Amino acid sequence: MPCTADWKLHDSCPIPSDSRVKENVVRIGSHASGIGLYLFDYQPQWRDAWGYGRQFGVMADEVETVMPEAVSIHPTGYRQVDYAMLGIERATNHLH
Repeated sequence: MPCTADWKLHDSCPIPSDSRVKENVVRIGSHASGIGLYLFDYQPQWRDAWGYGRQFGVMADEVETVMPEAVSIHPTGYRQVDYAMLGIERATNHLH
């Protein structure tokens, strides 16, 4: 499925996962590959685009060390992760 304006709804589309756009980050576990699994909030300037409230995900810089092919650059210049390549289903909270 191609990424469209509602790309946030599709597991096959990369999701911004750069640590520079996140705050209140708490590691809650580990992925089978050894990278961390986190709860976080997107910084206020990114919430309209990427989600409000607590989010679940990974850090792109960690993913690059174990599966660089799952990381690409978002048009904003921040790194994004294709969660499907990691075998992770991810839903974002877009309500505010």
